[in-house]
Amino acid sequence: MTEIEQSGRRSATPTSSSGDLLTVEQAADYLNITDHFVRRLVRERRIPFLKVGRLVRFRRADIEVYLAECAVPAVRR
Repeated sequence: MTEIEQSGRRSATPTSSSGDLLTVEQAADYLNITDHFVRRLVRERRIPFLKVGRLVRFRRADIEVYLAECAVPAVRR
């Protein structure tokens, strides 16, 4: 029996294939930062996110764009 069949409901945590939405915890792991800092980025609207009801989710592609925008170019001397 699968997890869904046993409990009668779907898991709130999506799997980590490339097309899935990430939770705050998964996004924090992906970015190698704390959950608290991810929530701060959301609160300050500094990172793109989705609201699914009361839940906050992230698209992996949006996180990649965010990282590209955060890049600081090297200075040649």
